[in-house]
Amino acid sequence: MSSAEDRYRAAISTMEAAAREQDEQRGLRERRLAEAQQQVREGMRQELAAAQKYAEHMDELTKRKQSAGGWATEKTLADKSRESLMEFGVHDEEADTGYTNYPTPSYGTPAATVPPRPEPAPEPPPAPEPQRRGRHARQPDDEDDFSSTSWLV
Repeated sequence: MSSAEDRYRAAISTMEAAAREQDEQRGLRERRLAEAQQQVREGMRQELAAAQKYAEHMDELTKRKQSAGGWATEKTLADKSRESLMEFGVHDEEADTGYTNYPTPSYGTPAATVPPRPEPAPEPPPAPEPQRRGRHARQPDDEDDFSSTSWLV
């Protein structure tokens, strides 16, 4: 009888251990699920903030376009925050127009010459790869080799 009771107790303890392990695994899955949901919520909040910012920007551009009579010009769509700044000298918009800025003539004093900037030397092109020949290709400088000629013709 003792052996039957021992087997019964061993089976009960094995079942209890399996139930505990399943509970622990379920808890781990639920914890991972909660962490993943929290990460998704945070990512969605960030995407929502970026989308709202983009929508506000597009609304502002649409308002500017409508106030300009429907013309979407560069000046209409330009950033308005720069207009409040006082700037002296060459503006960025004028610097890249493609026109050469000629010096103002100074009457009586010689104009200062500015030495031209040396352009960086272009990099040499990479060396060409040697031509790959086929497995049974002939040597290119074998003009006197008549081994493949049939002399019985």
